[in-house]
Amino acid sequence: VLFPSGSETVPKAVPLTHKNLITNIRDVLSVVKIYQNDCLIGFLPPFHSFGLTVTMLLPLCAAVPVVYHPNPTEADTLTKLIDTYKVTLLMGTPTFLAGITRVAAEKQLSTLRLAVTGAESCPEKVYKSLKEKCRNALILEGYGVSECSPIISINDENNPRPFTIGKPLPSIEYMLVEPDSFKTITPPGSGILLVSGPSVFSGYLNYTGKPPFITINNKLFYITGDLVTVDKENLMTFKGRLK
Repeated sequence: VLFPSGSETVPKAVPLTHKNLITNIRDVLSVVKIYQNDCLIGFLPPFHSFGLTVTMLLPLCAAVPVVYHPNPTEADTLTKLIDTYKVTLLMGTPTFLAGITRVAAEKQLSTLRLAVTGAESCPEKVYKSLKEKCRNALILEGYGVSECSPIISINDENNPRPFTIGKPLPSIEYMLVEPDSFKTITPPGSGILLVSGPSVFSGYLNYTGKPPFITINNKLFYITGDLVTVDKENLMTFKGRLK
């Protein structure tokens, strides 16, 4: 049971099942390749879905060594750990990744081969600093919410598109609807993102507010409350929260 940040109202209790989480991990591993000689650095708090799934459960399921540090704001220490343990996988929010690249000396981040960012839009200056300091790393941006275990989409490592959040994961079915009428929109286009699939939660615990789901074509979809644009290649760009 996780509690999101409460960006709309007070935080709500999100129950995630083993099936939710393992489906999400399986989806991610089908899109992003992880190898036996990889090493990940973990600094995201496990009481948030990004930290729980990506830096705790995923490496456990994929048998990847992890170097842990409890404070994501101590960029100097994180940079030294990356250099000392020859870390290859860096996953975090743009804010924390920006801190690491800001203090890193030349070649301290040279072992990184993947830098994955999510939980908030990645600004252009963070993309630029990652490219400058992590010259051997591929930069991938993704998107997710706690209610979806949390990853919904991520850039394809074979064809990354900067400033986009990639394509939906294999088990995710999505729809776009107009903000006011909830009339469905056929991509390409922009609208509120609705998602359905085995990594989506079943509902908030002890919650009496407005239902977070809507039924379309006899299928239940979770209303993310996020605005996205989808192009003709099924590639999504995050445009912000509705509220």
